[in-house]
Amino acid sequence: MATLLSQSKQPKKLGTAELLFTSAQELGLNPTWLDYRKIFTIQTPTGEKYIDHACSMLNPVASAMQVQDKYLTRVILDRHGLPNIPYALPKNLGQAEAFLAEHGEIIVKPKSGSGSYNIRRISNKTELIDIVYPKFIFEKYIPGREMRYLVLDGKVIAVHQSNYGESVAIDRELQRISYEPNEWNTEKCAMALKIAEIFNLHLTAVDFMVLPDESYVILEVNSSPGFKWFHSPSSGPAVNVATPFLKAIIAK
Repeated sequence: MATLLSQSKQPKKLGTAELLFTSAQELGLNPTWLDYRKIFTIQTPTGEKYIDHACSMLNPVASAMQVQDKYLTRVILDRHGLPNIPYALPKNLGQAEAFLAEHGEIIVKPKSGSGSYNIRRISNKTELIDIVYPKFIFEKYIPGREMRYLVLDGKVIAVHQSNYGESVAIDRELQRISYEPNEWNTEKCAMALKIAEIFNLHLTAVDFMVLPDESYVILEVNSSPGFKWFHSPSSGPAVNVATPFLKAIIAK
């Protein structure tokens, strides 16, 4: 189970690689940077291991590639009958306009991408002209409350709410509100574990969009989630997830 940290002892918002490096030092793993803030080595009883959070050795390469493809992720979610967002992969402007006309307001984002880079919220067909088809997936815009459930080796270890405000631009203001374990939703915990099992992911963050009536859809599945907001949230309990991540790698 991840360790809860008191608010008064929360660390500064270090990047994920730096958090892992610091945790490795605390565990006596003698870390050494190979590529600063990206890849470092640790010494374990079975030999030297290489830590690159962006390509975690906890997850099979095929599994990580599946969830990096946002369209393929949606297709697999559909095949399992899970709560999905209406989506399309238009091949041309005509198909894009038809999807927009059907849903009124949509989110357009790279088929393969990370974070909030190049994500657009569109309600006018004039905004569809400069999109490169079919490199962008279209999804119906669904307003709600975004919740992230972090799974490590078959257990939910942290939950928080993401507040972005109205913008989906890369410079949007972000707040992350961490939840105490007794506030975690049991149904979403079970769903997050099921999704991790379907994609064969030992580490994953499952994002849900929770609607006003408390129903939800699956917003995203991430195989390399960042750690800094778990260690130092805007409010709520800080959770050390870097240490159990490293321990899982050593055990593996």
